[in-house]
Amino acid sequence: MKKNNLTTLRVLLVLSMIGSGMSLLTYLMMACFLPQFREVYEANQQLFPEQLTTAYERMLEVPQLFYAASSVLYALSLTGVILMWKLRKSGFHCYALAQLLLLLLPVLFLGRAYLGLGDIMFTLLFVTAYYLLLKSLGVFDSQKEEIPSDNQE
Repeated sequence: MKKNNLTTLRVLLVLSMIGSGMSLLTYLMMACFLPQFREVYEANQQLFPEQLTTAYERMLEVPQLFYAASSVLYALSLTGVILMWKLRKSGFHCYALAQLLLLLLPVLFLGRAYLGLGDIMFTLLFVTAYYLLLKSLGVFDSQKEEIPSDNQE
């Protein structure tokens, strides 16, 4: 049973690593190059399809600090995923904190309308799944930070 739980945990961790890693790169790029993206858009606005104009304009109106804060939180989330891969309970805490703050960040910067039900559901689903899987593997039972069951596969 523990081997099945470890496999399930690893599958979820790979999904989270992909999601957090790609989001980290995307938000970091936006944080670093938002002024340049605005310049390119304004100079070439007529080349953008009309259907996408509103989406581009909304994306470019978001404060640069939002993208910077998001990239920091995605880095924390990715750190949590790496630590959970090593079966460290601090990884769960890093991941859960980052994910909960990522839910609040759009509300703080953009308003309540940007709180997505899908985001809430996926966050709760993944945090709950990680908690249950890590608990079944005994990660939360020990006083020690690290569980040496990585080699027991």
